[in-house]
Amino acid sequence: MRLRHKIAAFISAAVMICCTAAAAVSAEDSYQNQRDEVIMLVNEQRTAQGLGELYESELLNQAAQIRAQEIITKFDHIRPDGRASYTVLTDLNGSYGLIGENIAMGFSTEKAVMDAWMNSEGHSKNILHPSYRAMGVGVAVQGRSVYWVQTFSDGQGMTPLYFKGNINRDGIINTEDAALVLKEAAAAGTGNSILNRMQKKFSDLDQDQLVSAGDASVILRYAAYAGAGGTGGIEQFIE
Repeated sequence: MRLRHKIAAFISAAVMICCTAAAAVSAEDSYQNQRDEVIMLVNEQRTAQGLGELYESELLNQAAQIRAQEIITKFDHIRPDGRASYTVLTDLNGSYGLIGENIAMGFSTEKAVMDAWMNSEGHSKNILHPSYRAMGVGVAVQGRSVYWVQTFSDGQGMTPLYFKGNINRDGIINTEDAALVLKEAAAAGTGNSILNRMQKKFSDLDQDQLVSAGDASVILRYAAYAGAGGTGGIEQFIE
């Protein structure tokens, strides 16, 4: 049986005045590699057009994951309960000034769904919108079909899921991050990898295109500094 493919795009300029903290709900970790790869592909497209990269937001991941489950039931920018798609973010106590959504089904890989979105005028406008600063991705599977959601925002009140030296997404640069970097360096020596492309990007502190013991050393030195009360950024430890 031939697999169906669908895509749809939505953008809203509605301004929300809600500024409360995000609910503590995590997106499903089983799809984190797919999320990270889609965002890497988005940023490659934006960089090629001279646009700023979007950072990955856990709040937007949460919103997109809820929407990915919803579009299994109703493939539309209107939610199964009849409300607009952007209400998923306000349900999570998020705020925004600009928000957009791309949805798709039937594409089995990150590259395939990104190619489809980029070959559609409305979807590519969302991906390349100059006012967006943050995004999240949702992934859901039912039977043989994969459902994808991209949620874009101007990033009001949102923080990046990743930043330099924080590899495990816990918001703290510490010995756990250094251990991951060392494991990746060892695995790379045997031709394997334990980190995805997004994690490698934030591990490569000296920007030599390698994840190495030198990067782990930077993290350890910064962790010691922060543990002693230092408040500066990790950049000061990068030679």
